Amino acid sequence: MLSILLAGFLLQATYIDLFNEGHRLLDQGNPREAEAVLKESASMNPGYAPAYKELAEAYVGLKRLPEAIEQYQKAVQLSPKDMRARARLAELFSWSGNHDKAIVIYRDALEADPENPVLLNGLATVLRWSHRYDEAERLYREVLTTEPENHEALKGLGKTFSMTGDFTSAVSVFQKAISIYPEDSELRKELGTVLAWQKDFKSAVVEVKKSIELAPNYTEAHRTLGDIYLWMRSYNESLSAYKKATDLEPDNIENHLLLSRLHREMGDKHAAEESIKAALRIDPASANALELLRELRGGDSRIIVNRIGDIVELAAFAFVFILLFFTYRTRRRMLLRRHKVYKYFITIALPALVTMTLLAFAGKFTFLEWVDANLIEDVTEAVLFVTLGSSLMALLWTERRVHDFTNMTILAVGAHPDDIELGCGGFIMKAKDSGAKVYGLTMTRGEKGAEKSGVREGELRKAALFMELDGVSVMEFPDTGLKDAVPQMKEEMEKMIRETGATLVLTHSQIDIHTDHQAVFEATKVAARNISVLCYEDVSTPREFVPNYFVDIGSYIEDKMKLVSLHRTQNEKNYMDPEVIKGRAAHRGIQGGVQFAEAYRIYKLLQ
Repeated sequence: MLSILLAGFLLQATYIDLFNEGHRLLDQGNPREAEAVLKESASMNPGYAPAYKELAEAYVGLKRLPEAIEQYQKAVQLSPKDMRARARLAELFSWSGNHDKAIVIYRDALEADPENPVLLNGLATVLRWSHRYDEAERLYREVLTTEPENHEALKGLGKTFSMTGDFTSAVSVFQKAISIYPEDSELRKELGTVLAWQKDFKSAVVEVKKSIELAPNYTEAHRTLGDIYLWMRSYNESLSAYKKATDLEPDNIENHLLLSRLHREMGDKHAAEESIKAALRIDPASANALELLRELRGGDSRIIVNRIGDIVELAAFAFVFILLFFTYRTRRRMLLRRHKVYKYFITIALPALVTMTLLAFAGKFTFLEWVDANLIEDVTEAVLFVTLGSSLMALLWTERRVHDFTNMTILAVGAHPDDIELGCGGFIMKAKDSGAKVYGLTMTRGEKGAEKSGVREGELRKAALFMELDGVSVMEFPDTGLKDAVPQMKEEMEKMIRETGATLVLTHSQIDIHTDHQAVFEATKVAARNISVLCYEDVSTPREFVPNYFVDIGSYIEDKMKLVSLHRTQNEKNYMDPEVIKGRAAHRGIQGGVQFAEAYRIYKLLQ
């Protein structure tokens, strides 16, 4: 009986000794040797759950997840109350991509121990990996409610925020966690990653470097540092970081692929290919490595195609720019009058963008080292987009040219400043936008309508600029005394008709009740005896005025109201009210069959 007990004791000591030896080998980073020892320990005592757990960890180190899962299942079967073993089993299932199975295991375990923070954190992590961020956040917060400084919950919550794009909250959580666990290198690395996503590259580099100081062999931190430097286009620093990651984990295929992509970005095709070959030595069937190799070796044959694409792109840019140029030439008056920002775009922004694009293309075709290919593409596409958008804007925001006015030269005559604007301002702007030449002639400076001399003339000249008249003349005949100056006005009008080559005169009506307006008409009918004359409607035109010619100003009614408002000294007068102007145009529009119109009486119309 004593010999049996002694043999049992020796047997127990043997499998425990083997277990301890396997544990020691795992701690030393020797999973392959640990596997053999732990297998022997488990075979000596099949009911000893810790041996299966350690054997599973050896398989994890050997990247043999299915076997690791199998061993943890045995351990859980032997010790169903071991919540850490159940959590680890669920974690391994999630690593293998079977998130649903992992979630089931976690939930089953939580039924037995609903407040276990390890299980709650584990379930939250799997939910995060499954993109179920709201559920993950709720579980992390549940842990933090009872354990405000729980390490894994803080880390997981920060990662959840970063994955949902809530970078501000992520930074806040990571900073709080770091204040509690300042020696955690992963927290520093995660904070650096989020800062980089926020474009705060300087702070990001600082945090990741701190992570590396805490854990010099932390491969993921070196990779992250390389990524950040790559985003900063600091290629040499990025190369150094990726090489360090590769030195630490030479069997990690992703490290070699990152190096290959970086070498290719830097234009070192040979080094890029060598990195791909190193990856293929690790996994000859790697789809990513084979695809990169095909792209790299096919690059030479694609150069011609790329150059053709560049030429086509440049031709498209030139075409769109020419389209914009001619659109601007024909529609610029309305564009600049209504959208002043367009002036700055045409005169400053567009030339700058064009210059940048041409320089970029020049650098691209001559392979200058200082030229960044990605930047070239970005600038080119931006210029094309802006130019095309501007062309479309010009086409959409301006009405169709009215070719009836294209070759006309018009002389608009008024007795006082604001007469032309009120009577035929819409017609003038429409004619100008259609290519006609338009000149203005005002017989008085309107001194009776303002306290200070010259003020109304200044308003008139501002209005002329707004209408973009080709020229404007202001006479100094006496305000309210034009009936005695008809011969002199006739001479001035004849002179201007000769100088401008006017073929149409816009003037006051012969039945206007204002004596100055009547005098201007009398001078006009003689001076313009050989050309067409249209009489416009003014504020002093009586009801007996019966129009027989209407000009559609639907696209110009807002412009006309702005035009009239330039005569600020007259703003208190009822007829200067924008609503009055709009109402009169609407009334004439009904008569003319359009929304808004200006009304004219044909005095003489020569074909």
